[in-house]
Amino acid sequence: MSSLFGSICLSDIPREQMKKVMCKDGKERIFLNIWVGERKEPATFGSNTYTHYVSCSPKKEERKDGVNYFLGDLQTYNPQPSAPSMEQVDSAPSVSPDDNLPF
Repeated sequence: MSSLFGSICLSDIPREQMKKVMCKDGKERIFLNIWVGERKEPATFGSNTYTHYVSCSPKKEERKDGVNYFLGDLQTYNPQPSAPSMEQVDSAPSVSPDDNLPF
């Protein structure tokens, strides 16, 4: 499974979509239902390619015409391995007794 990262614009969240919920610990917190969707076609802006998006996810009866529920774009996170693969280690030359190792 791949990871996604990106950012959302908090100032664009419709205030009526923020819901105050009393939690089990007795604290009132604010929640927002969201939707993460995959773009039909990736969008490229500068050197970033966005494959997914985030939007508010109001109930059908809460939706209003003309309200933008889009919050931001997401990219697929592809970490670069820091260690060589097993195949690279297997094909590497052996260390000889004459090699000056730092340990």
